[in-house]
Amino acid sequence: MEKLPEKVLMVDDDRNLLDSFRRQFRKRLNLETATSGADGVQAVQDGGPFAVVISDMQMPNMNGIEFLSKVHTISPNTVRIMLTGNANLDVAIDAVNDGHIFRFLNKPVETDQLYQTITDAVQQYRLITSEKILLNKTLKGAVDLMADILSMVNPVAFSHSSRIKQYAHTIVNSLSLEDSWHYNLAAMLCQLGYISLPEDLVRKVAEGEELSQAERQHYASHPAMGARLLKHIPRLEVVSEMVERQNDNVGKIEFQGKLSNQNKAVLGGQILRVAIAYEHLVSQGMDEQAAIDELKDNPANYDPILVETLALGSQDRKVEVMTLPIDKLEPGLILDQPIKTQAGTLLVAKGQALSQAVLFRLLAAEESGIVSGSVRVFKVT
Repeated sequence: MEKLPEKVLMVDDDRNLLDSFRRQFRKRLNLETATSGADGVQAVQDGGPFAVVISDMQMPNMNGIEFLSKVHTISPNTVRIMLTGNANLDVAIDAVNDGHIFRFLNKPVETDQLYQTITDAVQQYRLITSEKILLNKTLKGAVDLMADILSMVNPVAFSHSSRIKQYAHTIVNSLSLEDSWHYNLAAMLCQLGYISLPEDLVRKVAEGEELSQAERQHYASHPAMGARLLKHIPRLEVVSEMVERQNDNVGKIEFQGKLSNQNKAVLGGQILRVAIAYEHLVSQGMDEQAAIDELKDNPANYDPILVETLALGSQDRKVEVMTLPIDKLEPGLILDQPIKTQAGTLLVAKGQALSQAVLFRLLAAEESGIVSGSVRVFKVT
């Protein structure tokens, strides 16, 4: 029988039981053991990731429910199994609700039954992690492609999105928000609806020109258009609603704990609102501290906690400016100047984060003689 490669941790204060399991499973499982909840927590922190963690219920100092709850916090993808020799309904309910238990087994448990439960748990872990890979790679690749298309169709709008994403990312990281990818994707795509706006209107907004009432109404429609484009993409429903809510008035916002999708959408919309307003002020030439002060002076429109979080997070950023030839540019660097063709057509706007697709476009333009020379860029760490 092929040995499962994923790591499994078993925690029990009965050393004889652990020794017995090690002997029985040594050829079938990549098994590690710990004799207390504290040692188990240390193992998860230092030796993870573990696909499966099995814990006894009755242990001194830290019982199984407390231990598995900590495992869930440290390693949410790990599948958790509870063993107990003193089963009752209340214990089972607490184990499932607080420890997020996959299976609940009574002692003594047959070796074959335990092994089958562990293999089922490993399969569950594989499903969870493969879904994460799909989310992080396949979906992100599709979104990156969408962003690259926006950058080519409307480089000015996308340069704003690149900076907005930086500012939103600062807020999200500082607040340690769960499912941060929702907020980051919403920031990346918050200007997607710009593709429905006339080029002259986009220019007027970027340059801070006065808009007519009809133009203001047309411009105000872009979040709804962007949301409409995103709404039917699987797993982007919350992202879509964040984009649509970017102009909402400040409401009651939850920052901590497990947020509902509705609360995420409200919070995401307000994060976008702050990041967009800040980016607009800075792009108009206002220095960063003055822009923060401007937002702080308007708490009715910009949530004070989010503004303060952006201010504190921005203090920790380090910016390295450099001048590089086009063939030395790398993904992630941010343009500190616009790149135009010899005829004056804008290829890439100032402030845009360089992607691989944009770099290919610049290299092709350089080879054809459309652009030449070095480019001023910066890196934020």
